[in-house]
Amino acid sequence: FNTFPYTSFSQNVGLVAVTGIKSRYVCVAGGVILIVLGLLPKMAALVESLPTVVLGGAGLVMFGMVAATGIRILSGVDFKHNRHNAMIVAVSIGVGMIPLIAPNFKQWMPHAIHSLIESGILLASIAAVLLNLFLNGAKHDEQAVIAAAKHADAH
Repeated sequence: FNTFPYTSFSQNVGLVAVTGIKSRYVCVAGGVILIVLGLLPKMAALVESLPTVVLGGAGLVMFGMVAATGIRILSGVDFKHNRHNAMIVAVSIGVGMIPLIAPNFKQWMPHAIHSLIESGILLASIAAVLLNLFLNGAKHDEQAVIAAAKHADAH
């Protein structure tokens, strides 16, 4: 039961930030418990009876934590000495907002990619990665090149 479609990855980030639990075993155990509970009709009725304000409050905290995590990650970015980084963040956020601001933008896109472009998170991520590669390029690590060459010569 997901009241906010296309956000399962960001929910995971929010849950880790709220609970502090990062163990994959806990996630697997939680998934198994949810599958078992999903097979019980009485449990489905109980979940369905939850007021939307309760789900909204939980979503508010969870997605607030996602935003806070994003801000914390961006605080480590060098905006002062690299002018491209601010442009990458600004354009990526703008591209990620497209599905919210103009939900009918998909009508000009091929139908095969509609499921991919409905997610603002995916659009922003793709934009950020591509812009970073284009504007900042891949960093040339000379030490890594030398180490790889030595390793190749040894074999």
